[in-house]
Order: sequence, then C-alpha cells, then structure tokens
Amino acid sequence: MTLRSAVLLLLLLACLDSRGEEGERRPPFITTPGDVVERMLQLAGTQPGDLVVDLGSGDGRIVIAAAQKFGARGLGIELDEKLVERSRHNARLAKVADRVSFVQGDVLVADISRASVVTVYLLPSLIDRLQPRFVDELQPGTRIVSHAFAMAGWKPDRAETMRVTQPHPGQGDESTLYLWIVPAEARGVWQGGDLRLRIQQNYQDIEVEGTQGGKPIAVRRATLTGRDIAWETRGWHFRGRVEQNQIVGKLNDVPLVFTRAR
Repeated sequence: MTLRSAVLLLLLLACLDSRGEEGERRPPFITTPGDVVERMLQLAGTQPGDLVVDLGSGDGRIVIAAAQKFGARGLGIELDEKLVERSRHNARLAKVADRVSFVQGDVLVADISRASVVTVYLLPSLIDRLQPRFVDELQPGTRIVSHAFAMAGWKPDRAETMRVTQPHPGQGDESTLYLWIVPAEARGVWQGGDLRLRIQQNYQDIEVEGTQGGKPIAVRRATLTGRDIAWETRGWHFRGRVEQNQIVGKLNDVPLVFTRAR
C-alpha cells in the first residue's frame, strides 16, 4: 500500500468513526506533524505580510505556526466548535492571539478571497469541490499548499516528499506536499504595437502564438506564474505582468503594453 493510500484509508476510517448521534458524517480530525506544518509554510514562501487561511484548521497548529514562526496573520476555518475553542486557547498560549483568528464554518462556503496563502489537509472529495473556488475566488499569485493530496487536472507548480522526523499518530515516515500558484486569466488575443498574441491557457500552462505585422513569429518558453508572464522568440524576450485587460512589461529592455483584443 502506498503512503497516499494509507493516509486516505486512515482519513476515511476516521470519517466513519466520527458520526454524530443521528448518523451524520463529520470531517475527520487528523493532525499534521509539526515538521510538515513548518515545511508547508516554507514551501508557500510565507512572509509577515501574508494572510494564511487554513481550511479545516483542527487544533489551529498551522495558523499558529504561521504567526509564531513567519510573522504572518492567520485565519482558521473549522466545522467543529470544540476544535475552534481549542485553537483559540492554543493561540493564547502561543501569544499570537492578536494576529490569528478562528471561525466555525464550512470550508466549502466560507469566504477565502482575502487569503494570500491557503493550506489544506482534506479528503480528496472536499479538495475536488474546493478547486473551482480556488481558481474563481483567490487572487492571482495566491499560494495553495496541500498535504498528501493533489488536485485533479491541475498540475502543481512544485511537489516534494519529505521525511517526517518525529513519530506521529497515523503518519508514516514520509509526507508529500503540493504547491500551486493561482494564475491570472491570460487566455485570449492581445495586441501590442505591431505584435499580436493568441494565448491558450490551462491553469498556469500557456501556449503563445504570435505575429508581427501579420507575419508569424515562433514563440517559445512561455510561462505564467501568478500574474508574471514571460515568453521568448529568436533574439527577443518578454517579461511582464497580467493586469486585467493589459499585459505590461518589457520586450528586451523596451517597455511594451499589450491590450486584450478579445
């Protein structure tokens, strides 16, 4: 059995064991090892200016670590009221209650739009339902880090497997982490001077076709990271940012603005 399968089985068993008196299912509470918490926040490049939103925040450890070790602000969203109270108590003990907050709520409908970092350790079925919200509601450049489970059809910008150094209930000796950076909407036709671009997009993967004065040019090495976009032709390179209906940047060292034609 693979590590991913073992973790999934553990989560499913915990979910089945966590039924209320009337038989309703509740999301399982499986904590994240401390060294995995820290690496998740490192992988996201967490900084003091960030708002870290942890979906299914449990006992609050990720949000508290974001404030305590990275100087960020944090918000935990958790369905279980008792865990919310425990998180608030833990934040007071860690002396970060002024920089973090915890709310009781459903991660599938809670407001996540202000986050600059989102962390998740949730069942794949929940991640599947959250995925459209990540694309539609988070700002380009927002970093999403998931412990153990990937997102369907959305290739991670980075994935890594780390050793877990301390024994942890239900956890093997390795964890896989995935990072995605929410991309800007670059799909469409763009005009800049005598250059015309047609951009095809699948999440952060883009393909760029170009013409200059109506003649085709070979565009290669096109990349999109958050709002940052880049591409090359023979002898040229463009670096810029997608800002709604404009791409503002430089072709070699010459300023150039593309406007969305359609």
